[in-house]
Formats: sequence, structure tokens, C-alpha cells
Amino acid sequence: MAISNLKNANYKPADNTFLYTPCHCPAEKLLRQQQVRCEKPRMPHRVSRRTQYLAKPRNARCRYETRTVNRSTKQTEVYRSYKEPYASKRIQQLALPHVRKLVAAQQEYRRFIARRHQDQLEKRIKKSIFTVYSRLANVQLPVIDKLKGMSPDEWQKHQDWLERNAQPKQAPEPEQPKRERKPLAALINRIESLSEPRFARKKFAGQEKPGPAAKPAALKALVTDHVAKLAEPLQRRKRTKGVPAEDTRLPENVLKAVASSRVAELAVAKSYRNVNNEYRDKPFSVEPNALKAKPSDRILELAKPKKVKK
Repeated sequence: MAISNLKNANYKPADNTFLYTPCHCPAEKLLRQQQVRCEKPRMPHRVSRRTQYLAKPRNARCRYETRTVNRSTKQTEVYRSYKEPYASKRIQQLALPHVRKLVAAQQEYRRFIARRHQDQLEKRIKKSIFTVYSRLANVQLPVIDKLKGMSPDEWQKHQDWLERNAQPKQAPEPEQPKRERKPLAALINRIESLSEPRFARKKFAGQEKPGPAAKPAALKALVTDHVAKLAEPLQRRKRTKGVPAEDTRLPENVLKAVASSRVAELAVAKSYRNVNNEYRDKPFSVEPNALKAKPSDRILELAKPKKVKK
């Protein structure tokens, strides 16, 4: 009966009622797990306007209260030494570099600094070592060992070393290859094998074949002028003589040629005797009217030579 009631869709569990009797059988547990409840989503709780009005504080106050601060009447004077025309001795001594840095720089760059700059560096070291701060730090300059001179025996030994090592380096002599020598009796077999020809040939006892020769018709042929001209060697230009000059002379065939009657007729100059033109016969003559003409004043004015400005 309980199983049938659980399967119904309209079944509502009565857990809180006094009529409900719990059953711990496995069938009820399975049905409870498979049961799906359709519940409406809950809406958020809405606060009323009266509650919101009552929640506001009556007298709103800020977290920190601003209070007036009484200014002190005492005045402090700021002394800026960098604006003074002369710096104090304390500032001058503080401005000097540390002695240790100067000495380290002098030892490191002694070879690369000029003599004038070395003197300036030594003056800086002396100034820095006599300051109050260097005395409090108990700064002491490193002891420099003086260079010792060489004795006559050491100097002579040094000269001998220079003479020995200052010579130019000589290349070693090339080693000559060592050749093994053998007596002639041991090399006879090798000489005989080398003297034999590589390929043995049979001796030819018959008549030899004639070699290549010109045909008898070629020996009787005559050379034409064109072939003889082509057979002549080309005249190559030599650098010593320069560019060859072009031959502009007329060929001999042209000089020996005889003109035909037509060419001789065309070579005769034409004459204009039958033409009625007064300038043909006398091209340099002047007309008689031109000799009687008188020039005008304008022409005479233009005919005068111009004055040259000096």
C-alpha cells in the first residue's frame, strides 16, 4: 500500500504529520531517491519603505572630525650653503674624492697617463689625505719600493742575454729524404722487366700499304684568280705601326678603261647660246641704266662709314 502511494504523482509526503509512520525498507529508500519535487524559485525578501526609513541614522557624522591646529610662533631658518659665494671648509673637504680611489686609479693607469696628469693626480691625493675625514679613517699611502740599480755583473749578464735572443729567428734546415741504396746485382731483374715493351707486336713481313697521296687530276689543276686572292694571308695590324692608312688610289683597271661614245657625249659641257637671256653670256656685266642713276640723300647718308668710338 505504501509503494502504490509513493508512485502516484499527487502524493505529498506527510513527514510532519502524526499519521506518518516511517518505513526503513529498501524499496522506500529507492523511491525517495527517484522522486522529483517541482518547487517554485524563491524570490528575494523585499524590504518595505518604512523599514528603510527607520534604518537611516538621524544624526549622520563623519568618521574623523577636522580640528583646527594652532601654528607655532617659532621660526626656523634654513641655511643653504650652496648659495653662498664661498663654500665652508667642511664642504670643500667632503667634495674631495676618496684617497683609496685616487691611489687605485694611479696604480692602474700609471702607464697610460701623461706626466702632467700624473702630477695633478698626486696633488689631489695630497689634498685628500690631509682632510679631517681621511685622518679619522686612518688612511695611509702604500709604500712604494724604490727601483734598485743593476750591478756590473748583472748588467753584463743582461747584455749577453740580449745578444743571444735579439738575433733574427732562423728557419730550420729541411730534412733530406733518406733513400735506400741497393747493389746493382739486386736490381738487374727489375731493370729487365722495365725494359720489355708493354704490348708485344708481331713483325710485318709483307708489302706495306701506300699512304695517302694526291690524285693525278689534282696535280694538273690550275688555280683561279679568286682562289689565289683568298689564299693570300691577311694583313694584320701591328701595334708598332699603328692604324693602317686606307688606300684611296684608283685601281689600274679603271685607269686603263676606254669610255664609250655615250659616256663621251654626256661628258661634254652644255652651252646656253640659243637662250634669250642677257645674263648668260655676260654674267658680270652692269646695265647701262644703272650707270646713269644718281643716289638719293638717304643712300649717301647710309654709305658714309660709321664713327668708331675710342
